[in-house]
Amino acid sequence: MPVRLDARLAGDLFFFRVLIEAGGFARAGDRLAVTQSAVTQRIQRLERRVGYPLLERGAREIRLTAAGHDLFAAARSGFDGMGEALLRGERREGRATLRISCVPSLASEWLAPRLKAFSDTHPDIDVAVFGETHDLDPGRMAQSGIDVAIRYGPAPPPGATVAFDHPEPVYPVCAPAYRDAADPGGAVVLLHDATPWEAAASVSEEWDRWIRVHGAPWGGRIQNLYFNLAQLALRASLGGSGIALGRSLIVAPYRADGRLVPACDAALMNGLRYFVLVRALPPAGPVAAFVDWLGRTMAGPPGSPEAPRRGGAAECG
Repeated sequence: MPVRLDARLAGDLFFFRVLIEAGGFARAGDRLAVTQSAVTQRIQRLERRVGYPLLERGAREIRLTAAGHDLFAAARSGFDGMGEALLRGERREGRATLRISCVPSLASEWLAPRLKAFSDTHPDIDVAVFGETHDLDPGRMAQSGIDVAIRYGPAPPPGATVAFDHPEPVYPVCAPAYRDAADPGGAVVLLHDATPWEAAASVSEEWDRWIRVHGAPWGGRIQNLYFNLAQLALRASLGGSGIALGRSLIVAPYRADGRLVPACDAALMNGLRYFVLVRALPPAGPVAAFVDWLGRTMAGPPGSPEAPRRGGAAECG
């Protein structure tokens, strides 16, 4: 029986495309805001519908069959064409908007509270901000209509075009009550962002990097709590649940009002940065205006950590 395109098949093809581009079921689930098992079920349903396997079984990583390669190329081309047509339609109707893709923690904790300053000086530019973590190169930015992307990590995404990068020192932070109540012989709770960047080697990659620089912290028993977003780990630290790795731009206001304090002496770790990505250099028009504003704002008054007082959880090693 011939396979006919309908709404269900179109939806499953979109899941298939995201799976291949994400490189794994868990990452596809994160991008689609569904569970890993939901992605698996959609791919299995698609294979039953088309009548042939799309993925090689038993492979440790995602590998397409020959037929899977053909279907993926067709699905990507079709969805890209529809996306580009929708964007052209918006621009013809005069509804063009500067689209910013930003890692969620920076978007919610730092960028969103400052956007009024950009809008006040550029009232003719509409802005849409999307909290996202997946890697983007110029082609994927164009396909999804993203004008500027901000990503965090030790290196920019593969193939990305970087307008500038901003160093982001990180250091352990916690609520004052957690530091003051710490038992030198007790357990220390480390709060993890389990997906700090797309290619992170493990769910503890960010803390592992810090430990390689400063040694195992506090000499006691370690308990770990994992979150899929950095701002969840930050909120847990604000609530007194443990120690998070604070990114300087993000934790500066909480340091200023006393809700967070450094959890360890001499604990700065360098080497992580925010990368500001564009489709092409040099940026022009609204993109250039935003990138210029962003660079000046990020380089504004620093929120570098002060030397914490000693005692309790403030001692490392």
